[in-house]
Amino acid sequence: MEKDFGQEFNPPTPQPGEIWELSRYLRSPLLFSKEEQQQLYSEAARRFLEAKSPPRYVTIVNSPDPPLDPEAESQVVSVMLMSPETNFLSDVDLLIPQEISGIGQDLLAETWHILPMLTCNLLQPVGRRLSREIYDLLMTVGDYYLGLVDAAPSPQEIQALGLKIAPISTSEQPEIQVFHRQEQAWSDVLLVPLAAYRAYFKGMKLTEVVLNEYLQISRYLSVETQQDCEI
Repeated sequence: MEKDFGQEFNPPTPQPGEIWELSRYLRSPLLFSKEEQQQLYSEAARRFLEAKSPPRYVTIVNSPDPPLDPEAESQVVSVMLMSPETNFLSDVDLLIPQEISGIGQDLLAETWHILPMLTCNLLQPVGRRLSREIYDLLMTVGDYYLGLVDAAPSPQEIQALGLKIAPISTSEQPEIQVFHRQEQAWSDVLLVPLAAYRAYFKGMKLTEVVLNEYLQISRYLSVETQQDCEI
């Protein structure tokens, strides 16, 4: 479930538009006991780490940031979550057919759900790198949802690139909102190791400090999203 930072790790540098599979064995500068994992990770996250749920994928949003420490192996990169649960297609969860992704299954691109994570917890690039047109379209759909731009791509534009979208405002339906909350809970897989990484390089190694770091990251993302929606 967790690996020490000291173990060898030499993946290629992730590039925007690439699709990566996520590792189930998280690398972190702090290794947690079973009890601490119960406290820090949601049930959805623990199921993934215990291989009780399907593999997960992300699309790389930008090039990795410089590491907090010059000698640190890992960097922080922003990613868009992708889900295999294609029955939750909405106006912000767009279906990318397997013919485009090249990974043998359809995926939902969660345009509303972009998060930071450690590059060391990316397992491997898979399938095909998304075209610049598809990458730009996904980002614009997410930006429109957050209130950063005034107009979203039309359904015709989306379908012309081979993607599928549900009718406008389907993201407000109760079942889609439940799905979004489940995905936010699952994202502990990304955010807890990042919180441990930041706490470690501040010279603090207590689980409570990691939890506080996690809460600060989550609060920052929530406030940023709320402010974006008010623009």
